[in-house]
Amino acid sequence: MQEQKWYIKGMVCQRCITAVQQVMDALGIAVSSLQLGELSISGTAPMDLTLLETHLQPLGFSVLRDKNSRTIQEIKALVSHVYSGNFDFPPAFRFSRYAAASLNTSYETLSDLFTRTERYSLEKYIIDQRIKQASELLVYTNRSVSDIAFALGFSSVAHLSKQFTQHRGLTPSHFRNIRKTKESAAAAERMSGII
Repeated sequence: MQEQKWYIKGMVCQRCITAVQQVMDALGIAVSSLQLGELSISGTAPMDLTLLETHLQPLGFSVLRDKNSRTIQEIKALVSHVYSGNFDFPPAFRFSRYAAASLNTSYETLSDLFTRTERYSLEKYIIDQRIKQASELLVYTNRSVSDIAFALGFSSVAHLSKQFTQHRGLTPSHFRNIRKTKESAAAAERMSGII
């Protein structure tokens, strides 16, 4: 059996992996490997890409067919991995060095390709992803703001707060309050079920 590998644009989180897996299950196609931006299947018959694209497009995903598109997807997968909140940052970590070593291409080349293709800078994309992930962690977990700042590679809580204010117009405490409101509503609902 020959393994077929395809790159999927738009996969940025664990929920995306689940959504693509559900599409593959619905199509009856056995997946040998599925991770951010990358789908592998084993089989002798080539996969019908048109059929796959028809099912992925409503979910906001598309199949990448050229090398530059695959490289962009690999960059996005690296950003997602590093700023997932679970990455172990080594001392003096620099994403530029990590990306260049991981993709065996100079960071300048990667950054230029990203900017040309996506129409905004890689640095802006990284900041947006870090803030998005911090927002999710603040709303959906009990992790402290300092733990979240550290887990996402911010130098301090103040640095995280400044990025939030600049890019969201809100503070981290606003997102933490969303969690508290949800918890209060859930507790009230549980109590009303008891009475």
